[in-house]
Amino acid sequence: MLGKRYPVISAIEYSAIASRVLLRAKEANQAAADQLLITAITHSLRYFVKNYGTGDLVAIPSRRTATRKRGRDFMQEVTSSVASFESVKTLKILQHQRVVKDQSQLNSQQRSSNIAGAFSASIDLPNSAGQGNIGPLIIVDDLVTTGATLVEAIRALRTAGFTVIGAVTGAVANPYDKGVDFRKGT
Repeated sequence: MLGKRYPVISAIEYSAIASRVLLRAKEANQAAADQLLITAITHSLRYFVKNYGTGDLVAIPSRRTATRKRGRDFMQEVTSSVASFESVKTLKILQHQRVVKDQSQLNSQQRSSNIAGAFSASIDLPNSAGQGNIGPLIIVDDLVTTGATLVEAIRALRTAGFTVIGAVTGAVANPYDKGVDFRKGT
C-alpha cells in the first residue's frame, strides 16, 4: 500500500511533453532534460519535507543493461544532484538482485509480477557504522505509474531494517489510477 501510509509526491502529471523530457534525460543524456527532471523532483521533495518530514534519499536503481546502454546510472545521478541542491544525503543501498524486464509496455499486473522480489537493500555502507547512522528514507524515481516499483523498493528497504517515509517523483502517470492515492505536490 502506498497512499496515506507512504505518501508519494509528484511534481507534474505525465503527458506527451513530460514523456519526451524523461526520454531525453534517460536515453539521450541531455543536460537540459536532466535539469528539468532535477527541478521537478526538487519541487516534489520540498513539498514532501514540508508536509511529511525529511530523510535520506534513495534512488530506484536502473537495470544493469540500461545502465550499460546509457553509460550512467541515470536515477542515481539525478538523485545525487537533488540531494546536493537540497543539502541532504543520498544513499546507494538499493540494487537489483535479479533480472527484470523493461516495464514501459507492461500493464499493472505484469509490472507487479515483474518487479516483485527484484530489489535488495545493502547495509554494508562505506564510512558508516551500519544502518544505526541512517535516518528515515525517501525513495526517488523519475515517474510513478502503477506504484509497483515503489512498493518493491519499500519492501526491500523495510526487510533490511530501514524506515521508509515515502517517495518523490518527477511525474505521475495517472494520480487517480486504480484507487492508489498518489498525491500531487503543489
